[in-house]
Amino acid sequence: MVPLHGKILCFSMNKIKIEKKNDCYWGYAYLRPQTEKKVAEKLGNAGILCYLPVIPRARMMHYTKVVTEIPMFRSYIFLCLGRYEAADLKIREKQIVKIDLQFEEAREDTLIYELRALQQCEELAKSSPVLINPGIRKGDRVRITEGPLKDLVTDVIRREDERDAIIVNVSILGQHIEYPVSAGELKKITQ
Repeated sequence: MVPLHGKILCFSMNKIKIEKKNDCYWGYAYLRPQTEKKVAEKLGNAGILCYLPVIPRARMMHYTKVVTEIPMFRSYIFLCLGRYEAADLKIREKQIVKIDLQFEEAREDTLIYELRALQQCEELAKSSPVLINPGIRKGDRVRITEGPLKDLVTDVIRREDERDAIIVNVSILGQHIEYPVSAGELKKITQ
């Protein structure tokens, strides 16, 4: 981890060590949309151990390729807190909607194992694309979970993984519109 003015910045690029801590439990926080980086920085500066997995995203801006890092899971951050810290943190931070810590040892062990695997995926994403929601394919029926079209049920037209987009069909007044939606904002509907 890299110190920042005496505090710990907890973004994943600093490769935090995910392990059990005495009197603390790993879990996740569900956040208001598009606040992940701000909350991660705030928690890190407060000395709270947290992990925000990110993946690189390239886009063209004025004929220049710009690579930024976006959260791998929108609206989620993983953290390690004490039982009473969680309640206090949820009250203090209005961007946090829900905190779920894994108090049961077996569930926490599973989460730690999965977070370590996630760190390896994050490292692999630097050299080759990582697909979010790879199970969603052309022709699937999906529900949009975030954004202006939240809760709309529609069909997938095609995937454009190089843009982190899944093109969906929006039908309004007999007209059909193709609209790109991030793979992380879709949930497949199973029959």
